Amino acid sequence: MLDIVITHYREPWSVCKRLFETLDAQRGVDWNEIYVTVVNDGGFRLPEEKLEELEFRCVQLDIPHGGVSAARNAGLDHAEEPWVMFCDCDDCFSNVFALADILDVLRADAGQYDMYWTKVWAEDPGKGQIYQIQDIKIMVFIHGKAYRREFLLREGIRFDESLMFNEDSCFNATILTRIPNTRIGEISTFAPPYVWIRRDDSVTTGEGAEDKAALGQLQRNIIVANEYRTYKPEMLPGMVTRVVYDAFFMMHSRKYSPSCKQRILQEFLPWVKKYAGLFLSVDEKTLKKIRMISRDELTANGEEICDEPGNVLAWIGEVVKT
Repeated sequence: MLDIVITHYREPWSVCKRLFETLDAQRGVDWNEIYVTVVNDGGFRLPEEKLEELEFRCVQLDIPHGGVSAARNAGLDHAEEPWVMFCDCDDCFSNVFALADILDVLRADAGQYDMYWTKVWAEDPGKGQIYQIQDIKIMVFIHGKAYRREFLLREGIRFDESLMFNEDSCFNATILTRIPNTRIGEISTFAPPYVWIRRDDSVTTGEGAEDKAALGQLQRNIIVANEYRTYKPEMLPGMVTRVVYDAFFMMHSRKYSPSCKQRILQEFLPWVKKYAGLFLSVDEKTLKKIRMISRDELTANGEEICDEPGNVLAWIGEVVKT
C-alpha cells in the first residue's frame, strides 16, 4: 500500500532513531502494507542490527552522494507500492495512530486523488518550541504527504537534482501545474501526524541558510514558470511577475550577501529577457496578490523592503537593457 522513503546521509543513529522508534510504535496498521527504504546518500549505513529489531520491512539502498533530491529520486525508482511518502531521517511521527489514519484514507481511495496532505508540526529543539505549520505554507514541505506513484511516473515528475534548497516545494509546485486542486485531498486527523524537526546543523538553518533560501526560491519559481509555459500558459504572466518581484526584493534587501545577489542576477538575467514582455501584463488585483506573496515569503524575519511598482518597472527596464 505505502512505500516510505527515508533519506539519510551521515546522520548518526542517535539522530535517526526517533523516526524509526515512532514508526515501530505505530498501532492499528498491517505491516504487510508498509515498505520502508532507507536511501543512504553516499554516507555510512545505519546499523543493521537496529533495523532488524523493527516490526516493519526495512531495506537500505546505497547510492553515490548526490544530495537529497537524488536520494529521493532513487527511493521513488525503488518503490513498488501504489503510494509513496518521503521522510527525513531526523523527523518523526507524532502519535501511535498517525500511520493508521493515513493508511485508512489511502486504502479507501477510489482513484479520485493523486496526492494527499496532512497538517504538520514543526519542532525547534534549540528553542524548545513546537508549532503547527501554517496551511498557507503547507505545499512548501514534502513532509506529511502521500503521492500516487503511478501519477508521478506517468507525468515524469521527479525532484530537481540541480536544486540544493527548496527542492521539495519545487516538487509540489510542479505537481500543482499538472493536476487541478480537486485531485489533491486532505487527510484530516485530530492532531498533525508528522513532526518536522528543525536542526541547527541542517541545510535549512545552518550558516548561509538565508542566502541559500533566497537563491533556491528564485530557482524554484523559474522552474515552475517554465512548467506553466507548457501546462498552464494562461498562468504564465502571473508566474513571470512573481519571479520578477522575487528578484527585485532580493536585490534590494540588506539580508543577502553580495555573492548571493551576484548569483541571483546570473540566474535571473538570461531568463527574464525571454519573458520581459509578459511582466506586469496581469490585472491590478492579481498583481497586488503576487506582490504580497513574494513579499511575505521573503520578509519572514520582519525586514522591510521597498516594493513600489514604479521602482520595479524602472529596475526591470534597466536589467533588460543590460
